[in-house]
Amino acid sequence: MIEFLAKNFNFITYSLEFLAALTGVACLNKYRNSTTRYFIFFLFYIFFIEIIGALLVYAPNSFPIHLLRSIGVNIINWYNVFWFFGSILFIMFYFHALLKLEPYKRLVKIIGVLFCIMMLGHFTLYFDVFTTLHPKMYQFLGLSATFICITLYFIEFLQSDSILSIFKTFGFYASIGLLFWWLIITPVIFFDFYNTVADWNFVNLKRLIFLFANIFMYTCFTVGLIISKPVND
Repeated sequence: MIEFLAKNFNFITYSLEFLAALTGVACLNKYRNSTTRYFIFFLFYIFFIEIIGALLVYAPNSFPIHLLRSIGVNIINWYNVFWFFGSILFIMFYFHALLKLEPYKRLVKIIGVLFCIMMLGHFTLYFDVFTTLHPKMYQFLGLSATFICITLYFIEFLQSDSILSIFKTFGFYASIGLLFWWLIITPVIFFDFYNTVADWNFVNLKRLIFLFANIFMYTCFTVGLIISKPVND
């Protein structure tokens, strides 16, 4: 069973992402006047990026991939730019829309500006590193930005009169899924120097950790979309 999960890590993850995005499509009308619709768009975005990544790996000779490679897009820099950079900006935009208190919204804006400056600055100064490696700085920045946004969300929720309805609020499920995913996978990144063909035990362990983190996160998203009640803005 463990071997099967490790070997089929990518396909299981794609299936989870597809299920979450499909659930989002089914619930889009339900959340049409809610900030949750932004998160549904985020799920579309993630699924699209992962499909492109899958084509880069499994259909490298297809026309779209040939076109992307001709302009210098490869697996690593695509992941860095559109997954880490794009998804974190999407998450901060979602929490900015979700928060009600102006000081918290302003803080998220400041974090977003600082995040962009640091990412773009690193990209400009260390372009070769950006396109060939997976710098741990990106992981740390992503975790920090996400953690601050989620913390502000829970603080604001605890100060409101809606605390009893937290389990019917999609923001709760999105926050829990994102928080645990980042907390689980971030420590693993710091041991990436073991991730080589010389140590298949670590390679498979890393795949399993990422897989179970993905299962938990996308299950939170999917279940949250189904059972939550839309809050009109």
